[in-house]
Amino acid sequence: MRYAAPVSPLRQLRDVTLVTDLPSHALLEQTLVAAAAAHEDYERGALRGVVDMQWPGFHAAYVLGRLGDFVPASRLAVLLAGVNPQGEWEAAAAEHVLTKLRS
Repeated sequence: MRYAAPVSPLRQLRDVTLVTDLPSHALLEQTLVAAAAAHEDYERGALRGVVDMQWPGFHAAYVLGRLGDFVPASRLAVLLAGVNPQGEWEAAAAEHVLTKLRS
């Protein structure tokens, strides 16, 4: 069995912010559409109509579960929560996330 060498807290922090292989805008948007539908079903069923104030975490987990860990879930959730759409939320969210991750 192989064990990784201990990693310093500074290196861990740096590694957490790394972004790898971003999805295309179209793929991220499609996945966000599916996440929104799944979240609506979750609110209607499991939460019995109660609004889920933790929706960014749900969406982040859904997206990363389908597209891979291209960014830490906590960072994606924060980015999604910061979307202020001028039209369709999913398109605006995909643009916002990809713009922030590329900068």
